[in-house]
Amino acid sequence: MSKSLVSRSGATLRISLWFISVACVLVMASIPTTITVQALLGVVTVVSVLVLRHYAHNLAARMAMLGIASVVVLRYWFWRVLHTLPGLDDPVSFVAALLLFMVETFAIGIFFLGNFIMADPVRHKRPAPVSVGALPRVDVLIPTLDEPRDLLAVTLAAARNMAYPPELVKVVLCDDGGTDARCGNPDPVKAAAARKRRRELQELCDELGCIYMTRPENRSAKAGNLNEALSRLDGELVVIFDADHAPTRDFLARTVGYFAENEKLFLVQTPHFFLNDDPVARNLHLGEDTPPENEMFYGQLHEGLDRWGGAFFCGSAAVLRRTALDEVGGISGNTITEDAETALTIHSRGWESMYLNHAMVAGLQPETFASFLQQRGRWATGMMQLLTSKFPFAQRGMRPFQQLCYFNSMTYWLFPLFRLVLLLAPLTYLFFGIELFVTTASEALAYMSSYLIISYVVQNTLYGTTRRPFLSEIYEIAQTPYLVRAVIGALARPKSASFKVTSKTETVTESVLSDVARPLILLFALMLSGVAVLAWRWYALPGDREILQIVGFWVIANALLTGAALRAVVEARQRRASPRCAVTIPAIAGDSATEGQNLPATITDISYGGARLVLLPRPDQKAHRSYKPSERLRFMPSKSFGFDAAAPINGEIANVRTEGGRLVLGMKFAEDQTGAGLRTIAAMLNGDSERWAAIRASRSSHVGLIRGALRMFVLAFAGIGSTVSLVLRPGAMRPKRVEAAESAGWVGHAPIESQAFIDADNTPFFVLSGDTDMRRSQSTSGA
Repeated sequence: MSKSLVSRSGATLRISLWFISVACVLVMASIPTTITVQALLGVVTVVSVLVLRHYAHNLAARMAMLGIASVVVLRYWFWRVLHTLPGLDDPVSFVAALLLFMVETFAIGIFFLGNFIMADPVRHKRPAPVSVGALPRVDVLIPTLDEPRDLLAVTLAAARNMAYPPELVKVVLCDDGGTDARCGNPDPVKAAAARKRRRELQELCDELGCIYMTRPENRSAKAGNLNEALSRLDGELVVIFDADHAPTRDFLARTVGYFAENEKLFLVQTPHFFLNDDPVARNLHLGEDTPPENEMFYGQLHEGLDRWGGAFFCGSAAVLRRTALDEVGGISGNTITEDAETALTIHSRGWESMYLNHAMVAGLQPETFASFLQQRGRWATGMMQLLTSKFPFAQRGMRPFQQLCYFNSMTYWLFPLFRLVLLLAPLTYLFFGIELFVTTASEALAYMSSYLIISYVVQNTLYGTTRRPFLSEIYEIAQTPYLVRAVIGALARPKSASFKVTSKTETVTESVLSDVARPLILLFALMLSGVAVLAWRWYALPGDREILQIVGFWVIANALLTGAALRAVVEARQRRASPRCAVTIPAIAGDSATEGQNLPATITDISYGGARLVLLPRPDQKAHRSYKPSERLRFMPSKSFGFDAAAPINGEIANVRTEGGRLVLGMKFAEDQTGAGLRTIAAMLNGDSERWAAIRASRSSHVGLIRGALRMFVLAFAGIGSTVSLVLRPGAMRPKRVEAAESAGWVGHAPIESQAFIDADNTPFFVLSGDTDMRRSQSTSGA
């Protein structure tokens, strides 16, 4: 029996079981009961889910937990629609209550859709071996607009370091910052800057063995840039990296082989891993043990999408089949989320995709809260454009479950609208007496408590290793007052949006209030006023206390979550312009950078801009010679590092200190770096994907709801305190931000010629001479 037939049979069985379970849940959820029975049912189901969550790694136990949770959630929904809506005799309350109910219904629908997607996520084994003679030609495209040259240099060098036959791969820099139109700009300053950029990047590409491409003018943003490059290339596979996404050596080795196994495969998407925290995580001081905000999507959710054929292109760190791209006219450019649009279009032609959950790129997040919002606003706008222009259920060539996956991914970005309704709803009763629920405290407790507890327990069970409790709410609230306009604008005028590149070069020189702080501060002030009115009504209107118990819990929770989100606008000072990665790399250092005349050393951390060098004195030396800041010093990894093409790195001493009797030098990479030196820097920083895997694993510990709730309280009071202290500071609304300095380009050339390529565990997986098969077993092989 073929593998594809077994896969289809397994999928059919899972789908059948799912529909049978849904039918049973609907019957059980609709059975009417008394309040006492409902309360008892709530206790039993909560206990059952709490027990089953410990066995959720087992498919049967996970399905049972989700089935029980579904009964409770649906019983809450039936209660809401049948017993809690005000009558038509009070039209204002009825309309307000109906709006809230619609939001809750949508949230419940997303809850079920998310559970369906995550019911049985999939992970893929390494692909089968491919002989060198059968390896496809690969075009690696790196689009850029205005990213600094030092950032591009490391990304290009890392791409050139990828383990693949050199004659089969082209690394192309697609530069939209040096177009003919920019070079001929009527403004002589802008024209000179564009010509200078084009010249320097051409020189950089020549030294690194890459191809420089630009075009007459910038049309269709990133999609147009990529399509222009594709029109001049003929590779069988296309790899796309963002300008700040430097790949590891094994990127092609771990991805290309899947295309040989499945001729209908058009996409292998891999995670986006980042060296720095996003601004919200940094400003909230979440710590290194907290998974980054995107890890829930790249660490788990995309595996669930992959199960149902809904893994989609995320713009970077992906391999695409050229034939599929040509079939749909290249990268789609009708929306500003060209990646998801391209994947949807190709999926509708019957092509297949997969998600490989192994991080093999290291990129940079936006550094300021304003830039973070700009990025998320672009994503939200693009997804709304896609929702309105290519509604998933109208795409006839897609399977129903693929359509559901795309619908889930698009409608997630409606959260600013729904989150705002949930924040403002309890205030309508407190401020205006608008009735949103017709119920008693005991009835609400019987239905709502089990619904809320089970919803949070299920979410914590499914995503507990990649998302801390209540952090989703904090992140969404932090974005809500800003993205509401973007979402509404995209729904009203989907064709009016424009593509804006997110800056990755900003730095914050001191702890200041963000220049976009006012909307979130006003939202918190509104929540705080709700708490004040709650206290007054509780004191002045004893007859309302039963309903105030329900509304009060809601408004206090909203105030605490908004208070925690408030700290996102307090920009934390950055100590370094570029994030450092801890390493332990044996090295040699000295003026000549030849092992016979230099000191042994250890590189203990490295970034795009510099490194930390610990000098180890030789036995025949009693003390180090003196080193001074601004002094030039060359260093390089020793032979034991395992990178055959390692070359000397030109550095400048930034600082000197002593730790534990050893001399520690803070090194800044010099501007006159050679091409070989750049590739050595890239190999040290981006050489081993297992480093990123280890970092992701170190952040994957599970945190329970109680601990998460306690941390939310701490974040709330810290956010309120730090923001108030800055608001009271003179000139607080005029923060001081500076752009990171742009380094000059690097030149030099040192080609790499190697007869064997090595994977992450230093085992050869193919040889360049002839058609020799790989020397790995099928279960662990490379490309």
